[in-house]
Amino acid sequence: MSAVFRLRNQTPAASFRAAVKQIIFSLFGMSMLPLAAAPTAADEILAAFQTTMEEGGDLGKVLTSVEELPGAEQKRLIAEIEKLWPRLRDGYLAELGRTAAAQSGRKGDKRQEIGKHRAEFMNVYRMDEAAMKPLLKTVSMPAVEALRQLLAPDPARLLEAGGPKLKAQRKIVRALAELRDGTLDAALSTIPTDSLTRLEAGEKVAAEAACGFERGDLKVLAQNRKITRDEQVPEAEARGIEESNEWRMLVGLNALVIDPKLCGAARDHSKDMQEKGFFAHDSPVPGKKTPWDRAKNFGTSASGENIFMGSGDPHGANQGWFYSPGHHKNMFNPGQLRIGLGNAGSHWTQMFGR
Repeated sequence: MSAVFRLRNQTPAASFRAAVKQIIFSLFGMSMLPLAAAPTAADEILAAFQTTMEEGGDLGKVLTSVEELPGAEQKRLIAEIEKLWPRLRDGYLAELGRTAAAQSGRKGDKRQEIGKHRAEFMNVYRMDEAAMKPLLKTVSMPAVEALRQLLAPDPARLLEAGGPKLKAQRKIVRALAELRDGTLDAALSTIPTDSLTRLEAGEKVAAEAACGFERGDLKVLAQNRKITRDEQVPEAEARGIEESNEWRMLVGLNALVIDPKLCGAARDHSKDMQEKGFFAHDSPVPGKKTPWDRAKNFGTSASGENIFMGSGDPHGANQGWFYSPGHHKNMFNPGQLRIGLGNAGSHWTQMFGR
């Protein structure tokens, strides 16, 4: 009887535990400890990690032990983790990618259903603002969610499709990411402690490979992520832009390129509204009266602006604009090419450019 057959005939929980042990064994072999020498403190930490993964123990205790290690042992532990980390991370992401490709191949031809939901959305978009307002919640957002199911599989759904082995890989790789970052922090290393962040970004890329978006739009998303890194666009603003772009792509519109200068103009207006106690497109600040003035001050141009007050979360701002007819028409204007988003406290400004 094959190992695969045994796994498939176990309960989900038993299959998961068996998969964890298989993966740990493939990484570490029969024993973490060296045969020809006494175990070091770093060896014992890795052995504790192995046991924690196999038995479902508390990783926090392992991380506490790392902080108590002498500096030399922390460095030795980092060297050992750096051998394991790329292998485990890349193996998991490759398997997630294969699962995504398989799921994409099974979707069949959904063009008719996709076209139906996009037509529903755009029919509401073309209405006058009074007529469209009650339909934004009852027709437009349900259409977006239906399109998300058809076009944008997320990592969570891919994990379900991948079964116990893929879930086990993720459990171990996330735990090793925590151990890696914790050890780097404890050792005051100059290596960035962004293992989990980069892992989640890799999961998102794997999921996007199976989506039904246009390749050109996916390139814009990748370009935008590079822009946010290079120009140090705040993380919340980048998330807000990516969400609004995803909505546009779902309904069949082009993704918008981040314009860091528009982000600067938008952020400056949000800051002015917060500090000077006004909420309006027309600013009382000299030289900043209109959105066009503010864009020009930052060396760019604008073709539209939305403002929001009341949440520090970009999703709250996007949702507020989605359900407000005039703002909604700005967000989903097919003629827009560029976007900027700026935040100050609970104030948000969204700017568009052509």
